[in-house]
Amino acid sequence: MVFAVVALIIGAALTPVMIGGVKNYKEVKRLQSREFAPPPGAWVRPWLIHKAELMITAEQPWEWHPTDFKFGPCFPGNVAQLPNDEFRTAIRYSCGEFSRIQNAYAIECATTNNCLIPESARGELRAVVAVLDEAFSNAGFVQPVTEEQ
Repeated sequence: MVFAVVALIIGAALTPVMIGGVKNYKEVKRLQSREFAPPPGAWVRPWLIHKAELMITAEQPWEWHPTDFKFGPCFPGNVAQLPNDEFRTAIRYSCGEFSRIQNAYAIECATTNNCLIPESARGELRAVVAVLDEAFSNAGFVQPVTEEQ
């Protein structure tokens, strides 16, 4: 009997909190919907470069494995949404290379007390970032700077 009374009191007290939480959740989901998302070309490159920079400076395993380059922006369905064929090809290539490099050197950063990424891995990552930069500038997302500017 006491348990039932306590449960009713707690339930009555938590009802407004739960209703507010559901409203907040719905608002977050609304803001995350496709119509509020930036164009894919605008955010894929910075996201990939950020992950590559984490890997270049990795000192811990979680930094060497900041993401799985087969999902998220690298998922084929998401890559297909990119507006420019050359940029789409560069993103597909970069995702594959980041995944390959991550797996090839995973043993170098398997434990927290021994995460020593070789310079060759860092060089490979920088080369992939250079491909991304070139494809991004060639895709027309950035206006070239003229001498007058």
